[in-house]
Parts: sequence; C-alpha cells; structure tokens
Amino acid sequence: MAGSMMTASEQVAALERLVKRIDDVSSLPDIAMRVIEVVCAPDTGVADLRVIVESDPSLVARILRTANSSAYGLSTRVDNIHRAIALLGFNAVKDLAVTASIAQIFKDKTNIGTYNRAALWKHLVCVAVGARMIASRSGIQQFDEAYMCGLLHDIGIVLLDQHNHKGFVQVLEAVSADEPTMATERRILGFDHTQLGSEVSKKWGFPESVLQTIRHHHDTSRCDEAVRPIAQAVEVANFFCTKKNITAMGVMNVPAPSGETFAALSIGRNELKVLFQDLDAELEKSRDLYEL
Repeated sequence: MAGSMMTASEQVAALERLVKRIDDVSSLPDIAMRVIEVVCAPDTGVADLRVIVESDPSLVARILRTANSSAYGLSTRVDNIHRAIALLGFNAVKDLAVTASIAQIFKDKTNIGTYNRAALWKHLVCVAVGARMIASRSGIQQFDEAYMCGLLHDIGIVLLDQHNHKGFVQVLEAVSADEPTMATERRILGFDHTQLGSEVSKKWGFPESVLQTIRHHHDTSRCDEAVRPIAQAVEVANFFCTKKNITAMGVMNVPAPSGETFAALSIGRNELKVLFQDLDAELEKSRDLYEL
C-alpha cells in the first residue's frame, strides 16, 4: 500500500512492524554496539576501550592504518594499539573505533540508481567531521559529541536498506532533487528514515543527543534545548556536505537550515563562507576514515 493511501494508524503500524523486526535481528555488528556503549558511558576510560578494540583484529588494523596515515604526520611508525591510544589521545581513538566498527556494514558496495553504500558511508563520515568542526568553531563545549551524532544521523537509511529493501528501492526510484527524501519516504512507506532511526536507536540505548539528532537533524528547532546546539552543527554539516555533492542518496535535496540555526551557532555570512571552504581541508585529512 502506498504511503499516500495509508491512514495515520496504518503509518504507525508500518513503522512499529519494521522496528520490531529490526529489534529481533541485530543490525549493527556486535563490536560496534560494544564500542558505542563504552564511548557513551560517562565513566569510560582508555582501558575500557582498549579491551574492546583488542578483541577485533580488523578494528585494530584500521586504527593503526589511520594512525600511520599522513594526516597525523607522526615521525615514527605506530605498531601497536597501546601506542596508538597514547599518541593520538583517547578522543581521537574513540572516534576511530566507532567509525571503524560501523564501517563493517558498508563492505557490500551495492549500487541502486543514484545510491550506493560507499557513497552513503562517505556522507556519514564527512557530516561527522564537519559537525565536529562547526561545533568547535561555534564554541560548543561538548563539540566531540558532534562527531558521533553526525556519524549516526542517517542510520535510518542504513536500516531501510537492510530491513525493508523492497520499499527502499521504491523510494530510490522516486527520490528527486525537487522533494526532500523524508517527504518521498513518507509518501511511499508511511514513515521516514528519521523516525525509523530514532525508534531503533532508542531500543539500542543510544544517548539523548544522538537520538534527537537522528530524529530532528532536518528540523533541529524541535530538539530539547540541552542538545540542540550539537544537532544544529550536524544539520549545517549535512547541508554543507550535500552542497559539495557528498550526499546520502545521490541526490542534492537537503533544504538549507533556517536563519535561526545559523544565528544560534554564531555563523554569519562571512563565517558561513569560511566554514564551507575550510571543510574541504578537514575532509581531506579524514580521507582514511571514509575510504573503505
């Protein structure tokens, strides 16, 4: 049944059925869930993260590869995870661990029309990098949170691809530059990727800042005041990356954030141009993160 023909109760039921199916089948790799759990815990430490990282050789290899990349400019080669954590610092390794663990679900580089999973992965990492840069420049104290919020903001698209692939293909066939993706999803499925992503992430125990960013990254005025600045940084980064043709679905259809959003982040016309230009250098430094 097309989304436009569904009643409100049928739309809710369609979302609930899919959420239950996803809840019954693990969607993120176990290592990713463990890394996110440790990273989000208020009393987490280097030792906690190291134990998880060391349990996954592929995760260790990816972190070491990134630590030894030219972006970090280290004078000596890093040859073990202990040294990587010591040299890069906990926050950097934390971001690498989260990124590398989630990257495992993007190894199948499926192409459907304008969409492919590798391009979505690049979009997620670039929005994460951009959100952290914008949050830091805007003086947001917890700017490091912006990275994970950006990395997970479109997790609902990943879930649609994995668990409602037939419906996802229908959305891809209809998506266009003339209509926001969320509107296309609601018309065809009866719900959109922000609703799906936030409902599943709630069951997974993600922190409030991540949940609200997933749900409202296209309209951050609806976020609670405490987490709104981080979500706004993600909203702006999402728009910037899309304008640079680093898109989630292969279509440039993300509306510009409101003037109130830019004002809240102290982004005037001049700052807007500088941030947009500086993002290129930040993304280049992070190339190893999004190249699978």
